[in-house]
Amino acid sequence: MNQQKGRSGSQVKAKLEQVDRFQREHRAVAVPVAVVRKFAEDRSPQLASMIAFWAFFSIFPLFLVFVTLLGFFLPSNLRNNVLTTVGTMFPLVDPSSLQGLTGSWWALILGLVTALWSGMRAVRVTQFAFNSVWELPYKDRPKFVEQIGRSLSVLVTIGLGLVLTTLVTGFVAGAAGALGFSWTGHLLGYAVAVVLDVGLFVAAFRILTNREITTRDVLPGAMLSGLLFFVLQSLSSLIISRYLHTAQRTYGQFATVITLLWWFYLQSIVTLLGAQLNVVLKEHLHPRALAASLDTEADERAYRAYAQERAYHDDEHIRTEFRDKR
Repeated sequence: MNQQKGRSGSQVKAKLEQVDRFQREHRAVAVPVAVVRKFAEDRSPQLASMIAFWAFFSIFPLFLVFVTLLGFFLPSNLRNNVLTTVGTMFPLVDPSSLQGLTGSWWALILGLVTALWSGMRAVRVTQFAFNSVWELPYKDRPKFVEQIGRSLSVLVTIGLGLVLTTLVTGFVAGAAGALGFSWTGHLLGYAVAVVLDVGLFVAAFRILTNREITTRDVLPGAMLSGLLFFVLQSLSSLIISRYLHTAQRTYGQFATVITLLWWFYLQSIVTLLGAQLNVVLKEHLHPRALAASLDTEADERAYRAYAQERAYHDDEHIRTEFRDKR
């Protein structure tokens, strides 16, 4: 029995070493492996969960502000048309339940304050995640006042850009077909949406990372995240317009909440994967080993960076040593 286990273990080890040699020799495989390893080591799924929570939290007060402003400035017939159109793209509330809506100052103020607070929290968590991805030492991370200022600027710029790209994607996926656009018109619309998404990620990666990085440094990850972001936007528009309303009749608002939670979580995963790709390429953190006993130089550089990240004071110095395995 022990001999069989030993032979089985040796075979698994030999296969692992064979796969490891292959991925080390092929950069097209080594880079994705390094990204996935670093993604797991940085606990990026937990960071994505935090980003998704605060993004989801900010949506409802924003919608409250939106419908309150409609009550202030639009007559009832136009207001209902706008709500119906928005409801097809973003069905948080049944437009029929908002008939006779009028503007309310207390609702507007409450919605603005809550949306601002939750939106800033989402930006600050994203900033923390980007700095963690780059293993920026804690002593070099922005202080509270700087975080607040940067969060406000990001909400104004990137937030508006995100709304724009969502509208463009929704138009191309839905309204363009109804208007009879040709395939070239669809293709042009998709290209514009992808370029806008990539530009947003370039801006986000640069603004929310507290170290000197260039557009060239963040462009690979921005292209990956932007493309995947566009795919998720298109899929969400399709699901909302064709399937979610039917599911709502059966499952009520639970269908909407579950869809939105998954959407925000997947968007956060996509964002952090792009950030990880930038770090892996910039810091040459590839190839990585598939087993701890087969560590590479890139593994050692990554482990040193993880240790340096835990520096909390300017006078604190961290030294990392590795045992000679020969």
